[in-house]
Amino acid sequence: MSAARYSDAVLEHLRNPRNLGSIENAPDVWIGEAGAAAGGRLIRLHLRVGADQRIAEARFKAFGCPATIAAASYLTEQLLGRSIDEARTLAPEPIVVALALSEELASSADAAVQALRAALASQSPLTPGV
Repeated sequence: MSAARYSDAVLEHLRNPRNLGSIENAPDVWIGEAGAAAGGRLIRLHLRVGADQRIAEARFKAFGCPATIAAASYLTEQLLGRSIDEARTLAPEPIVVALALSEELASSADAAVQALRAALASQSPLTPGV
């Protein structure tokens, strides 16, 4: 895929990803994953949840096309400060709009939200060494 197929917003998140990385060895971290590297797309999302049940930190690691990386990056920005209940209401469509994703690339937003839902469903701390 050529860069011309990606919006300026996607390219900005690709060049300057927000919240890239992971949160290691923390008892208040929930993790979720969507996709598979063998399938060409993998997103792993780490959320640090405060005692107030708000997302204090969100980090991601992603493997895939620029739209996948941009969707995960954009999602982490949207999560910061949200309550768990608010995070549960997030959907792929606003990511598609914000990043001007084509119909062909909209599945990247779906994968980001699936990783979020997996993290919220896990509600389990990250174990040391993971």
